[in-house]
Amino acid sequence: MKHEVLTSVLVLALSLTACGGGAGNDDWASSDPSARAISASSFDIQDAWTNLNNAPYASQLKAHGPCPGTYILSNSTANIAGVQVMANVVSTNIAYGAASPCDSPYENKSAANITNIYYYYAVVNSQYKNYYAYDNLYVYVWRAVAAFPTSAKVGDTGVIGVVDKYTSSNSAKVGIQVWSYAIEEDTAYSVIFNLIVKHYDTTTTSYASAPLGKTEQFRYLVNLSNGVNQLQLIQYDRLDADGFTVQGRLN
Repeated sequence: MKHEVLTSVLVLALSLTACGGGAGNDDWASSDPSARAISASSFDIQDAWTNLNNAPYASQLKAHGPCPGTYILSNSTANIAGVQVMANVVSTNIAYGAASPCDSPYENKSAANITNIYYYYAVVNSQYKNYYAYDNLYVYVWRAVAAFPTSAKVGDTGVIGVVDKYTSSNSAKVGIQVWSYAIEEDTAYSVIFNLIVKHYDTTTTSYASAPLGKTEQFRYLVNLSNGVNQLQLIQYDRLDADGFTVQGRLN
């Protein structure tokens, strides 16, 4: 098993006037409800996840909620010890622009608009799998290498992995993240991979009775293009325990 270090850059630039336009998505059935269908095909999400993380990527979403504006999720190359590697696309840390017009009582959600997260990842049979991560404040340790589905159909659900969250300063446990998924309908030739990340506030090993701090959902369009499994982020939803919400949609 090979481990490498990755850097993830997650930008949420919020401004008084949200950026309009952006690339369309002709394949997503929401633009044409009559095209919605249940695909009979199965999709290799693990392979699509690997392909997504092996190339530069950026998705611009129009954010709605208490802090409206433009949401950009991106990955970039990181030069580690002279070796250039790709960064993980998905981060569980969302940062907000200091000048964002957040509604009361959520003004304190404003912060620096760039978060760097450093990832170790495992390559098993040439497949990208989440393994370990840390930032300036926290350390994220996967209890097992992430397990993405390899033959997923509409209606399938499952757990990808469980992550223990520790403080960087004194290694005190402060939470647990549970990554799961649901495969949702789109068209006859595509599906939606809904990546669900639940954040529990707990210092124990169990999250069964722990308070839920927030839930994030990253919805990716999944299709097969020229024999290649592909993911494209089209929607992001976040709901915090205090009622704070973000709804990000493809521009």
